[in-house]
Amino acid sequence: MLAMLLALVVFVELQRSAKQIGEPDGLDGLLTTIPYTDVLAGVLTAEFGRILGALGAPLLALAVGLTVGTGHPLVFPVVLLTTLLVTALGTLLGYAGGLAVKLAAARSEFVARHRASIGSVASMGLVIGWIGLSTVSSVQQSVLRAVTHSPLVWISDVVLIALPNVSAAPLAAAGGGALLLGSVVAAAVGTRWLARAVWYVDPVQPDHDFDADERTLSDRLLTGRVSTATRVVAQKSWLRAKRSPFTVQFAVAPLFLLVYQGQFLLTGGPAPVTLPLTAGLASASAFGAAFTLNPLGGEERVLPLTLTADVSGREFLTGLVLAGILPGLPVTMALVGSLGVVAGLDPTALGTVLATAFVTTLAAPAIAAGTGIVFPKFETSSVHGREVTVPSSWAFLSYFVLLAVAVLPASVAFLFAVDPPFSVSLPVNTALLLGVGFGVTVVLLGAIGGLSYRYAATRVATYRLP
Repeated sequence: MLAMLLALVVFVELQRSAKQIGEPDGLDGLLTTIPYTDVLAGVLTAEFGRILGALGAPLLALAVGLTVGTGHPLVFPVVLLTTLLVTALGTLLGYAGGLAVKLAAARSEFVARHRASIGSVASMGLVIGWIGLSTVSSVQQSVLRAVTHSPLVWISDVVLIALPNVSAAPLAAAGGGALLLGSVVAAAVGTRWLARAVWYVDPVQPDHDFDADERTLSDRLLTGRVSTATRVVAQKSWLRAKRSPFTVQFAVAPLFLLVYQGQFLLTGGPAPVTLPLTAGLASASAFGAAFTLNPLGGEERVLPLTLTADVSGREFLTGLVLAGILPGLPVTMALVGSLGVVAGLDPTALGTVLATAFVTTLAAPAIAAGTGIVFPKFETSSVHGREVTVPSSWAFLSYFVLLAVAVLPASVAFLFAVDPPFSVSLPVNTALLLGVGFGVTVVLLGAIGGLSYRYAATRVATYRLP
């Protein structure tokens, strides 16, 4: 329990320190008026109080419950003090971890250049790891075995020695108490050193070389095939996502649908036969949302320039749609194909899944554009400590509902063909069932996507600033 408490506090504080509070607001002014140690003490005290606000009641209830259950008053202060020290240690370790990330970004040109991409991948990895630790029994058992064979188990003896009729080694309890106090002191010293290193360092400034004559892959793919305005819109979208991935990281939300189906990677069991279709639809919806879910609001401060530029509504929207389709198709096809082989799908089922993912990837950006035009969002939101414009929740919800309705026939047909939820005798053969489901999905995607694209292009062309 103490190990889980420590892991939870470190996980939360690491995220906050790396993204938000590692450098407090007005830091330059603070450092010219008071010592940095005072600033650090204030920040850590506020964070410790914030964590206690969330966990204080459960920790207090634990201490009271054990005290009442055992009937020994000594249990209360021992349990409460131990859990508070573990919480303090987690706060220090998490904040120090975030400062270490900031120090790496300040001193490494490579990390500074790709910090947003590295941060996004690391954040997803932490979330997936936490979900695996919380839900997958084999992972829990492995972590539990590692903890029980480490000095961390000594800390539990500090609590156990206060409980009656429970065997606990006094020497281990003393070692656990010394380890806990020593770890808090060491973490405090390390956090102080990191704070000084981060707050007083001059961060590296990565060079962004620009070659006007360079022909990129997108130039070779699009030049002569689409208008110059459409190509520039697509390239602008890719460049913005490359330099500031947090502006499109909202689009990865559908990929979390794969977390639970991907547990076979941790448990060693067989891959679910529905995983390829789930992965294909999640990937298609992610790429569909990335660039077109907020066509007007996503332009932010340059929206007036976009509206007055020599680019039609159709050209502008086509550029956004291509920005999602061109990278989305190869990634989605490769993902579905590899997972289909791993899941052991027969050629007919695999072909249907590939075709469904293909047409969904083509139609998803257009559907997203339609919902983004109906529910635009121009207000900024704080993402990783920066103010950016993200799509509205209504646009998200409408997009996923429309996309789900369109892919439902193919999904249901695939489910009944390869893994029926209950025993049923199909009146048609599997190939015909898959074909009918896929055909209906194609019609729905074409109709919804076509109407959404035309409406969005018209609205962009006729939009006027308030």
